[in-house]
Amino acid sequence: MTRARLMLATGLIALAAAPVAMAHVEVLPSSAVKGQSTEFTVRVPAEGGLTTTQVRVTFPTEVSVYAVADAPGWTSRILKRPDGRFGGVIWSGGSITPGHYVDFTLLGTPFSTGTAVWPAWQTTSGGVKRWTGPPEAPGTESTETGINAPGPASAVTITETAAEVAPAGDSGSGGGLWLGVIAIAASLVALAGVGLVWSSRPRDLPPDGPEDRA
Repeated sequence: MTRARLMLATGLIALAAAPVAMAHVEVLPSSAVKGQSTEFTVRVPAEGGLTTTQVRVTFPTEVSVYAVADAPGWTSRILKRPDGRFGGVIWSGGSITPGHYVDFTLLGTPFSTGTAVWPAWQTTSGGVKRWTGPPEAPGTESTETGINAPGPASAVTITETAAEVAPAGDSGSGGGLWLGVIAIAASLVALAGVGLVWSSRPRDLPPDGPEDRA
């Protein structure tokens, strides 16, 4: 095996062995302001190449949810707490096929600062994926755990003032996922370029001038 091919093969093996972060059920925005009515989006991508047929979300006690938007093709069932407040929602009747996602929206008002955790259960053609594990730390990506193991629950940071809210467009772990994909693609291109240079170079470089022939 030539040096170029060896370098390319080594790089590909390293990339293949690296753990891959997968998209999961997440609630956006990642930050909200205490006392301000906010539209929250529950983003549900198809899980692990399986078709999703039902999504259940439990609302955090730090947020008072008071309305759930209609989702075309889906039926929503509100779950109530003993005091009559909205405690969660189940969306069913629709489907999310591999390679697609659906955004479910709702309105709520945070009334306590801190971290609001949104546990979710995603029913798929292969079983129920539980998004009930500890939320991801800021700036980190979890690896895929499989349909039978719990994944990280989504979390929203509730702040006292708008100045503390994350910049607009912050999509939580989704941005990190795409950055990871781009980084892998760039690495593959760079490795391929190195292989082309090494495979096309002459084995013995020609002399540059008369002094090199002496």
